Amino acid sequence: MNKSRVMVTLFAAVLLTLSLSLTACSKKDPGTPANPSNGNSQIQDEANPPDQAAEEETKQGTGQFVGLIDNHSVEIEVNGEPTVFQMDAAISTIAEGLALNETVEFEYVEKAIEGKQLLLTKLVKASQSDSAAKLPPTKQLEVELEGMKEERSANLAEGKGYALYVFDIFNFDSQTDTLSMNYDPNYKVKITKLPAGYNKDQLLLEAKEQLSKTGKAEEVDSEVLHKFMPGTSVFLEANGDDLTQQYIVKDIDGQGYIFELNIPHGEPTEGFVPLAYASLNSIVAK
Repeated sequence: MNKSRVMVTLFAAVLLTLSLSLTACSKKDPGTPANPSNGNSQIQDEANPPDQAAEEETKQGTGQFVGLIDNHSVEIEVNGEPTVFQMDAAISTIAEGLALNETVEFEYVEKAIEGKQLLLTKLVKASQSDSAAKLPPTKQLEVELEGMKEERSANLAEGKGYALYVFDIFNFDSQTDTLSMNYDPNYKVKITKLPAGYNKDQLLLEAKEQLSKTGKAEEVDSEVLHKFMPGTSVFLEANGDDLTQQYIVKDIDGQGYIFELNIPHGEPTEGFVPLAYASLNSIVAK
């Protein structure tokens, strides 16, 4: 083979190699990185982690306003369980205007911060008429009997301007607003709906005079108040030889009520008192 033919052959080989390289490069997408786990797709995943959508899901609920813990957290009782929610300055201002044990509606999101935090995004006082209209005919109420907490079914009953849930062992007379025990009607509670702007001090004087017929009127320990009847402004008790009477003033949804309990000393006392408290705490103004 002569020298000129060798040169032509080498030149053709170079052209073929160059052509194949250009063809391979033209088939690649210049915008697609060689490794999809690196580059733009990774940056996008870091900016929007897979769990973020679920974490930011807005949830709704209703409950009883327990009170402020500090200027950025609040406690709301939801389905009988005290629950802590975080809040910003705007929500805190709303919370400061709520009454204890007031029914509230709220929206929140779950944040994965130091485990899990519930962040309020909306907090409003529930409409009294709406709250009453939404009440189910039966409800499970938590009650503590002999030191053990349990839930019992109670039925909706209508009083004068309010509704409440009544256990099967009770009878509720809507004409006299009296809750009494079926077994012994001497175990009873007289419910009185107070007018707006009532005078607490005047009620306290009247209660002491009324209870003096049974025994010396004494204030009930604050721990008992918080545990069984939160949100009360007056809680007096008088003990006689065969009878204990209690006089309670409590605000529910911004409405004041008087509860006068008549508790004979007998075997039913242990069950009557906590069950009566649970029914009274279920009151919703209409």
